[in-house]
Formats: sequence, structure tokens, C-alpha cells
Amino acid sequence: MRNIFRDHYRIKAYLILVVFAFGYALVVYRLYRLQILEHAELRDKAERQHKRTVTIDPKRGTIYDRKGREIAISVDTISLYAVPPQIKDKPATAKVIAKMTGKKRREVLQSLRKKKQFVWIARKLNPAILKKLEASGLEGVHALYESKRFYPHRTLAAGLLGIVGMDNEGLEGLEYKYDAYIKGKPGLFVASVDAKRRNIMMDGEGYVKPRGANNLVLTIDNVIQHIAEVELKRAVEQCKAESGMAVMMRPYTGEILAMASYPGFDPNDFGSYRSRNRRNRPIQENFEPGSTFKLITLATALDQGVVKPKDIFFCENGAYRFHNTVYHDTHEYGWLTVRQILQRSSNIGAIKIAERLKNKDFYRYIRDFGFGEETQIDLPGESRGMLRSTKRWSGLSRASLSMGQEVSVTALQVLTAAAAIANKGSRLQPHVVSRVVSPEGRTILARKPKAVTQVISEATAAKMMRVMESVVDKDKGTAPLAQVPGFRVAGKTGTAQKFDVKLGSYSTTKYVSSFVGIVPADDPEIALVVIVNEPQGQLYYGGYVAAPAFRRIAERTLRYLKVVPEDAPELRLTLGEGNEAPISAIEGSG
Repeated sequence: MRNIFRDHYRIKAYLILVVFAFGYALVVYRLYRLQILEHAELRDKAERQHKRTVTIDPKRGTIYDRKGREIAISVDTISLYAVPPQIKDKPATAKVIAKMTGKKRREVLQSLRKKKQFVWIARKLNPAILKKLEASGLEGVHALYESKRFYPHRTLAAGLLGIVGMDNEGLEGLEYKYDAYIKGKPGLFVASVDAKRRNIMMDGEGYVKPRGANNLVLTIDNVIQHIAEVELKRAVEQCKAESGMAVMMRPYTGEILAMASYPGFDPNDFGSYRSRNRRNRPIQENFEPGSTFKLITLATALDQGVVKPKDIFFCENGAYRFHNTVYHDTHEYGWLTVRQILQRSSNIGAIKIAERLKNKDFYRYIRDFGFGEETQIDLPGESRGMLRSTKRWSGLSRASLSMGQEVSVTALQVLTAAAAIANKGSRLQPHVVSRVVSPEGRTILARKPKAVTQVISEATAAKMMRVMESVVDKDKGTAPLAQVPGFRVAGKTGTAQKFDVKLGSYSTTKYVSSFVGIVPADDPEIALVVIVNEPQGQLYYGGYVAAPAFRRIAERTLRYLKVVPEDAPELRLTLGEGNEAPISAIEGSG
């Protein structure tokens, strides 16, 4: 019996020893895994629990106009962030922050209650808030510098410049197109729950400063842009129109001097505006050009040699049946020369000229003038318009196209086509950025005039310019109101009926009125197009609505550029050359 008890205790002791040995082995193995096998992983996990790397956006590069005046800059702001584990009384902290920033207390509290080591509270605030933060004594709430895009001229060239998002990324316009150049390289800092409280993060361990960005120099002139916007607004409001656009370029370089849209918006507060007001209308909105397209019809016919300026056509006294469709003129014209057909904008005369053209030739010239394709301007979102291939033309297409129907265009396309005529028949690619400059002042990208194609001969272009001058004739032209005192003007009016999709026909109440012109006609300095969408009233014609705006913009611009009038060469001595008046001297003129 005694042996049995002795064996029982011995077995029990062995079992206890085995259990302890096994437990010890498990502990040793666990320590081995934690300290040897999983050390790196656990260390990284601990770092992630206590620290977070936060990206700091760099300042975007400055955008300058052609004269070096700032048009878009970046300014310092203060952003607030919180480390929730550091905050003991979250409701009280949320109340103070809400009062300080103007944010809703509930939203702030929700952020503070997140189980994270880093949360944004409010971003890109006025730097004055830093003093309030320091005075509050809040634990766990910190601040750092960030930059914010600012447009000192507010609405000026807004559609062209575009907008920038909260994280400093370009979203529209030039800001988007050239984002890779002007965004810069971001910095970073490490936010830690164990870190000492810092009111502002600028330097020190765990901080990498953002690096500078490149700058843009535009072809746009702030003064000319201002003139275009003021006069465009005046034209739209006077005729109670829906909207308007105006674009100006140098015909021999392709440089865009102004690109205006109305209504516009303030990119400093773009969220308060409708998205359609942010559109860069001159390159994004399509419309049927109407009679401005007769420039293409006549240029094609002259270049092909099928008509001459003095050839005469019978314009059927205002009504012409063509393929069972009757086309009309606004007046009952009889016999007109080619020159008079453009001067008086006869639809019937344009149709009869087009009848002498072959479809393939007409189509080729339309394409060469830049319609049906993008102009390749250095801006995003450009529309190519609509031009059907000859395979899809009907028996009426050539007649309709001759007077600007069955084709949709942009304002920029119309302008580049007219500028090609002014530039001795050579069409240039338009551009709005002159060069990209590094922070050190080194030019890393420069744009030079780029010829796309020779559309018509120099001789044809010269004939066209003379014919276009007759359009502004004070007695018989459709645009005497486009005359600029002291200068010869060449141009063309357009009054296009808008197609009503619901009715399936052209509207009798909605029009697009336009005028495109070159001045001075003898030595082209500027090409300018003005488009007014849906003017109200009886005088909705391009010669009444768009031509006066053209005159005012052109007159003020030529005065600003100190282009000497033909009838006053003595002014060259007093004006000098190459100088420009300040903005203040221009704003009150016209």
C-alpha cells in the first residue's frame, strides 16, 4: 500500500514538472518570436500606432501675365490638426475649436472621437488664427503652415486660369494643364502622440520642407484682358443676352492676348458658382457660326480660282429655291459682285459661289482653316466642334455650309481662321503660355510661333482682306459700328439662328450674334472675335450687338498698345514706341 502512494506522488510530481517545463518552453518560444522573428514587424506596428507621416503641400508656382504682373499666387495659411489620444476633454475642446474656426461643433467632435493618431480639423485658415490657438492652451491640437492659391484680380481671366483644390492640385484650366510644372514637390512631417506640444510645425526632426515650383509666364495681358471683360459684360447686359465670349490674338504669332467669358466666377470662391459659369466658353462652347463662315466659302472659291472679286451673281431678289428648299436673304438683292455678297452678307450669293466648288475641295479648305478639329491650344477641355465628312453630306450640305449651317465651331476656331487670312494665309497654333521658368529664373520651356498649314495663298489672303474691309463700310456694309477711328478694319458679321432640338428646326427667337475682325487691316496688330449668345430685342444682328463691342475693345487696346492711327503719324513722336499705359489709365477710358 505504501509503495502505491509513493508511486502516485512520484507520478504527480513528474506531471507538474512536465507542465512547468512545457510552460517555460512556450514562454521562451514566445519571447523568441517577439524579440527575434517578429521584432521588425512589431516595431513598425508600434511606430504606426504612435506616429503618422503627414504630407505638406508645396507652394504652387506663380502665374504672371506677359508683362510680369502676378495673376495667380500662393499665400501662407494655417491648418489645424489634432492628435486624439492627447485630448482628455473632447467635448470641451470641440466647443473651443468650433468657436475659433467657425466650424460646426458636432463635426469637430466627430473628428476628435476617431480612433486615429492624426485628424485634420480645419485647413487653410487665416494665419491670425495662430494667436487664438496659442491663447486657448488646447492640448492635442496643433498647427502647421500650408499654402493656398489666391487670385489677386479675382474674376480676371478666371475661366482660362482654372481652379485649385484643397490639396493644391489643379482641377481646371491652366492650373490643371500645367499642374506637373507648377505644383512643386511636397514636404512631410511626422506627427507623434508622444511628441511635445508644438504650436506650429516649421523645422526640426521629422520635418522635410516642401520644394519650390516652376512659374508660368502667359501671353495674356492683364490690361487687355480687363478691357475685354468689361466691354463684353457691357454688351451682354445691354442686350440682355444669355452669355458672351471674346478672344484676342496676335495673328502673326498665335499669342492669345485676352480670353474672356461672361458670366464668369471668382476662383477664390469657386464653390459658390454654378459649374457652367466656370466653363472656358471660347474653347468649350459650340455654336453654328452663321455668316462669319462665308469667309471660308469665299476664300476657298478665290483660292480655287472659280470666282474673282468682281464677278457678279444674281441673288434672286431675296428668295432662292435650291433642291426643293427655299433660302432667303434679309433684303431683296438683285445683281451683286463677289465683294458685295460678303459686304452685305447675302446667303443666296454665298450659296451660288459654293455651287462652283467641289465637295472634296470645300471640305479640305474647311479642315485646313481649322474646323472640325482642335486648335491644339495649351488649355484643357477644348472642343473640336462638329464637321461631317463629305460621305455624310446631303444635297443641301454645300449650300448650308456656305452660310454657316450644318457645322458647329468654337469662338477660338473662328478667330484662328480669320487670323490665318490676316497672316498672309498661314494658320498658326494659338497658345496662352509664353514660357515656364524655374525658381532660379531659368527658362525650361518656351513656346514660339508654330505654323500649322498654309491654308490659302498670300495673293488670296490679300484679296480677302480688301473684301473684308468693305464689311465695315459706313453706307453698305453690315458692320459700320465696328469702325475704329483712325484705323482700317477688316471683318465679318454673323447672325446665326440656334437649332431647337425640341422643335427639330431652327429657332425664330434665339440667335448667336458675332463679329470677327482684324485691325489695322493694312498691318494687322490684333485679331478679335466677339460672340453674344441669345441677345434680346429686335436688333439681334451681329452688326448691332457684337460689332460695337469689337470697336470698343479694339479701340481701347490699340490705344493701350500705342499703335499709331493712320491719320495721325505725328503721334508717334509723342507716344513713342514699346511703352504701355498703366492699368489705372486704361480702366476709365472707352
